[in-house]
Amino acid sequence: MTSHHDHLADWLREGERASLDSFLHAHHPDFSLVTTSGDILGLDALRSALSGAGGSRPGLTITIGEVTRLGADTYRFLEQHEINSNVVDLRVVTAVLRGEHVVALQETAKPGPDYRRLRT
Repeated sequence: MTSHHDHLADWLREGERASLDSFLHAHHPDFSLVTTSGDILGLDALRSALSGAGGSRPGLTITIGEVTRLGADTYRFLEQHEINSNVVDLRVVTAVLRGEHVVALQETAKPGPDYRRLRT
């Protein structure tokens, strides 16, 4: 999951199309995402949402930590977004894999003062 999020951060930070392609390639065709706001996105909607976002978050890094295996292909982890070393987003994510591809994600926001640096 770490390299997967590295590709996303690279796309949002640098706008390199190859990073977006690598990020999207890691998703199964049946992929679905439940966002922190409760919206459900399929792979086409995710692709559309990200397509214009390249280079929109200069200084962004995404850190994955506290990974817990919940089942054979199911994991929970903390995902921390930083811009120029300032934590701007922290979420708990549950991921379901099918082989090497992400088939489902559920994101839950961790708001406000609970922001902290993750240990990697």
